[in-house]
Amino acid sequence: MKKDITKDITKEKLKTVLTGMFGIIEKENADLYKSLKEKINIPTHDPEAFYYSLLYPFETLVSGLINVEISNNDDVEFIYKHSQFVERHFQRFIENLEGSACCADKSGIIIRRLVKWFLKNEKIEFDYAQEYTYHLPKKIFKTHDEIIQFYQGVKSLYYGNPIKYMQALIDMKLKQPQTKTKGAENARPTQKNDTGRNGEKD
Repeated sequence: MKKDITKDITKEKLKTVLTGMFGIIEKENADLYKSLKEKINIPTHDPEAFYYSLLYPFETLVSGLINVEISNNDDVEFIYKHSQFVERHFQRFIENLEGSACCADKSGIIIRRLVKWFLKNEKIEFDYAQEYTYHLPKKIFKTHDEIIQFYQGVKSLYYGNPIKYMQALIDMKLKQPQTKTKGAENARPTQKNDTGRNGEKD
């Protein structure tokens, strides 16, 4: 008969194990930093110098890898390098309009379909007739044009130009159904006051 080892696991034991694991990871990160510090000069006084001396070479390496192994398409490279940034924007709007349930699945499929579009020119079209549609957006980002416009806005925003992003937001707002405030339907129309200053009719 197998022994159920889960009975022997307490919160304290689990905490001890996790603490040890994180401690090892932190030590490895610290050791890596120390080894790098001995080989290259890492400026810590200037953010721009820090970027060009440490981050920029890695970004260049990643760009080269994407261009050789995946695609030299600019949008494919941008999505692969900044997928978290792009997806969070889609996910946030989906969460706001449709709720948090499956919002990560919905934003994830949008990112994958964006890559397919830029890689294979495969238009973004979702099959809402299939058996399971929990992973598909229901109220927003349902069409190819809407997704592409918002993506281009997010990309421009990343590079410091908010105009396309703001326009995408305006267009999305206009497409959303307008909800009437409570009691608005029963409100009486305002009548024009046809009396003069002294109470006399004009």
